[in-house]
Order: sequence, then structure tokens, then C-alpha cells
Amino acid sequence: MNAPSDDPVLVWRWLPALLAAVAAIPAVIVTALGSVQEGAAFALGLLPALIVGIPPDRRHRVVLLIAAMIVGLPIALGAVVTSIPVLALVVLFFVPIIATVTADRLQRPRVSMLLILLVPPLMGIGLSLDGVTAGLHLMLLFIAGCAFTFLIALAVPPDRLPAAAADGPPPRIPGVAYGVTCGLVGVITAGVGYLLDFDHIGWACAAALLVMRPDRDVQNWRTAGRFVSVLVGAAAGAGLVELGPQPWVFAVLIWIVVCAIAATRGSRWYVLPTFTTFLVIVLLSYPDGAQAAGRFGERVGETVFGLVVAAVASGLLAVWHRNDDAGEAAAAASPGEEG
Repeated sequence: MNAPSDDPVLVWRWLPALLAAVAAIPAVIVTALGSVQEGAAFALGLLPALIVGIPPDRRHRVVLLIAAMIVGLPIALGAVVTSIPVLALVVLFFVPIIATVTADRLQRPRVSMLLILLVPPLMGIGLSLDGVTAGLHLMLLFIAGCAFTFLIALAVPPDRLPAAAADGPPPRIPGVAYGVTCGLVGVITAGVGYLLDFDHIGWACAAALLVMRPDRDVQNWRTAGRFVSVLVGAAAGAGLVELGPQPWVFAVLIWIVVCAIAATRGSRWYVLPTFTTFLVIVLLSYPDGAQAAGRFGERVGETVFGLVVAAVASGLLAVWHRNDDAGEAAAAASPGEEG
């Protein structure tokens, strides 16, 4: 399997790691004082800002605040509809379809790709939350984490950050068939979660939709990366909870994880799930070691299910495209009927 680009497989940048270390201080203090679950939650609140990164131009750093809403709103929407399974499945099905259908009219290809690639999996994450209150709580954590990171970022001189990459050509919006495929993948994975009463309905759904891409090589690369990363992160989180060390040990490791999220941003290998899965397992399992083993199996098993559904759907879509292209080629090659 070939990598989808020439970017480094794994990068480590010290300046983002240093800034993340400062932003993580409240989470580390809370954890070290004994509130391990709250500390993990605070660390998760930094995610949108850490994923977006700090733009060199100070005027553009407001994107760190906007990131909280971009990530938080779809998750909150998923939390709102999760108690009504039929409504949740309908929304999951139609969001990527509407995004592909309206892309030409919107005339903002990057926004359209955001709607297609990011909103459905974030909604899937929201399906695992316990209603509106939990969704709003997570959004407030995002807002607080991004606001704190924004204040820290303002102190960084522009010349200390690498210049922003020049905008490439606008992304090619996939056809409606891709939107339908994403919608079906969301419905199947979330529907099975509802049917089998998964504790976290959205885990398989989010795993599937986070790796879905119009380019199959990119999707295959992300699929392998997510499987390995989730396996490693879940094993590390569950193993740590089972060992039951002092809170300060959790604090140090959460600090390292937050720094690693920022430092490895831009890696070609899909390494982010390693760190998010570690935080989620600690958040959900601490201090019950027996529960940690169950969460490990649940996270890995539902991830594998989601990845398999995404792979099968992508393969069927590729076959459909090949047959459609072959049909068009045959029609173009055949002589027209004369009247």
C-alpha cells in the first residue's frame, strides 16, 4: 500500500509541543490533584485548537476560537438526535448527500469538503453522548480549551512559526454517489449500534466516516493508521488504568499525550487516534481496572467493525465507477444508428 503523499510519515515539531505543554497545565494540575477523569476531559477540550494549529499571522489566529464551534456544533447535533434513532439515522444519511449536491451552488469547495468529510463523523461521535447536556458540556470544554490556547498563541512572534503553505488548487468535490455511500456507511454503522445496544453508538460510525475518502489509496492509508493507532492507544489507556498508579503518573502521561498531539500534527501516518483513544479510555474507565478491559475490547472491536464497513462500501463504489466508465466508453465507441 503506497502512502498518499510525500509528507513525512511521522513529524515532531518542538514549538507546537511547547505551546501545548503550556495549554495543558490546567488539565495536568487537575489530574495531579486526584481528579483524573476531569483532567482527561480538560485535555480533550484542547483538541480542536491542537488539530488546527497556530497560523503565523496573528490576525488569523482567531481560527483557534472558530475551531471550537466547527468541531463542537456537529457533536452537539449528534447528542441532540441520539435519543431518537430514526431521526439520527435520517440526519446521518442526508448530510453528506446534501453537501455533495449543493457544492456547485455553494461555490466554496473547501467548505463543501469540510461538510462532507468532517461533519458526519463528528455527528457520529455525538451519538455516543448522553443527550443535549453532555453535548453542550463537551462544547463548553472545547470553547474553554480553544480560548486558553488562543491567548497563549497570541504571545508567539510570527517569525517563530513556519510560513503558511500556499493554497493549492481547490479540492475536487466528489459526486453524489460518494455522498450516498457516506450516508449509507453512517446509517449501517450507527444502525447496528442502536440495534445491538452498543454502549457507545457512535464509535463504529465515527471510525468508519473518519477514514472515508474519495481517493481509495488515502482511505486505505487512513484505515491502517486508525486501526494501529486505536489499538495502541486503547491498550496504553486500559493498561494504565489497570495498573492503578498515583494521579501524578496520569498527569505526566496526559501532559505528554497533549504535547504529542500538537507536535505530530502534519504527519502522514494517522497517529491522532492513538492519543485521543488513550484520553477517552482513561476518561471512561478510571479508576475501575475491570471496566478498562471492557472499554478496550469495545473501542477496538467497534473500530474494526466501522473500518470494515467503510472498506466494503468504498470497494463497491469503486466497482460501480469502473462499470459506469466502461459503459460510457463502450457507448462512445459504438457507431450511432442511422435513420
